[in-house]
Amino acid sequence: MSDDLLHQDDIKAAVRSAYTAIPTGGGEAVTRRSYRPQELEMLPNGAISWALGVGNPFPYAEIQPGEMVLDIGSGAGIDTIIAAKLAGPDGRALGLDMLDEMIDRARAHAQEAGVDAEFIQGEMEAIPLPDATIDVVISNGVINLSPRKSRVLAEIFRVLKPGGRMCIVDLTVDEDLPAPVLTSPAAWAGCVSGALSEQVFRRKLDKVGFADVWIGNPVAFGLREAALYPLFTPVLLDEMRQQLPADRHDDVATSVIVKAAKRL
Repeated sequence: MSDDLLHQDDIKAAVRSAYTAIPTGGGEAVTRRSYRPQELEMLPNGAISWALGVGNPFPYAEIQPGEMVLDIGSGAGIDTIIAAKLAGPDGRALGLDMLDEMIDRARAHAQEAGVDAEFIQGEMEAIPLPDATIDVVISNGVINLSPRKSRVLAEIFRVLKPGGRMCIVDLTVDEDLPAPVLTSPAAWAGCVSGALSEQVFRRKLDKVGFADVWIGNPVAFGLREAALYPLFTPVLLDEMRQQLPADRHDDVATSVIVKAAKRL
């Protein structure tokens, strides 16, 4: 999908506004779609209530004890908390988010979960970490929020150690969406109008220098799923029902796992 239908500054402002305006996330209705029981047991109720991810990176990320993990767009802390549990006391989990409100929530949730996770404020287009310091980068429904996805992927590549890997979950869209949806700030905040096709995603990863690219575990994301997220406003959902043909109502986008490695 094109990144040019909305100006970059407008997109960033719309995303920031949408995430600061919502009173809560999707709660158990969202987490039950993606996470395994043993992962949900690691989480306090407050973190679950703020669930906004579109999948589960952990069955594929293969986080090992002692690894340094970066969670981009950590939100209220769900994936950072799980990563901290998996990395163990000899590892480290960092959560990056641009919103101070989310950072505060995530810190409180991590403390309640009893994990020593660190949360830092910053933008994914300019990750405030040194080069080659991270073993694993994870992300969950966040890369699509950026109007500069190539820059985000380049930053992920930069902070990864040689031999490090990324494992993210996000939405892909292989058919063009109607212009009223593409230009909707709420649709950008919901990761739909900024979604790439798998082909474009692969091309961007290759250009940055990633190897061993794998995109899989496709799960349909339709209007029923979108309605679970407060980011999809009733106005936007009605617009999507009207603008999209009926055979796409159950398949607006596809949630996928994207894995790639930084060669030694």
